[in-house]
Amino acid sequence: MRSLLAAVEAGAEAPPSELEPLAVRAQAGDARAREELIERMLPTVSGLARSYRTEGLDHADLVQEGIIGLLRALARFDPARGTPFRAWAAWWIRQALQEARSDFVRPLRLPPAALRQLAKLKAEHERIYASERRDAPVEELASRVNVDRAQAEALLRADQRPRSLDEPVEGAEGEVGSLGTLLADPLSADAYEEVLDTIAGEQLRALLARLTEREREIVDARFGFGRPSERLAEIGERLGISAERVRQLEERALAKLRQAA
Repeated sequence: MRSLLAAVEAGAEAPPSELEPLAVRAQAGDARAREELIERMLPTVSGLARSYRTEGLDHADLVQEGIIGLLRALARFDPARGTPFRAWAAWWIRQALQEARSDFVRPLRLPPAALRQLAKLKAEHERIYASERRDAPVEELASRVNVDRAQAEALLRADQRPRSLDEPVEGAEGEVGSLGTLLADPLSADAYEEVLDTIAGEQLRALLARLTEREREIVDARFGFGRPSERLAEIGERLGISAERVRQLEERALAKLRQAA
């Protein structure tokens, strides 16, 4: 994947007129046309992915998410509308990248409408700070961008980066341990095992239904529901993402299950 990225980024993008016929053939089931379309669009995907860079999230993983957006665009493309395929696909690629970055930095997924409201709130906060050198209160931000105050408070809480359980905690006499060891109950079993032990059958399936398709696949592979469990690297190789990205998605899925349980 990385060598292919390096190769295509050095080349020129395909002229728009060459993409529409490829898209039509790919929609008709031509596998070669589909692969060629992805290859020709990779420079666009990679370029858009750069603007969504986030610390800890690999560029290759962002490109993978962008390709998912490209395939969504292909499935919905209608050449009769007259919209160039590159412009049509760019919107879907950006949406997929925004969702990936949102999932990475937040423990819970926000819908696109909520993400747009959150972006307005943050932009207004930055504008006020740049011009007046002050932090505007939530009620002022909500009023300026026409968002309900309770909704604004919920969005800003959801935007807070979660703290790592490995984060060191300082006491009066120096470091006293990690946040995880201080929060953990030594008498309790593993939180995920508790979920599996106390919830069975339909209840467990209802919990798993709260996860995205990719999260369910990772949880299923990691905990071996009816099959041997897989290592992070094995799952990542099968899904085309890094082992670290698999670990992040697993942690997010388990957090959802604990909250729902």
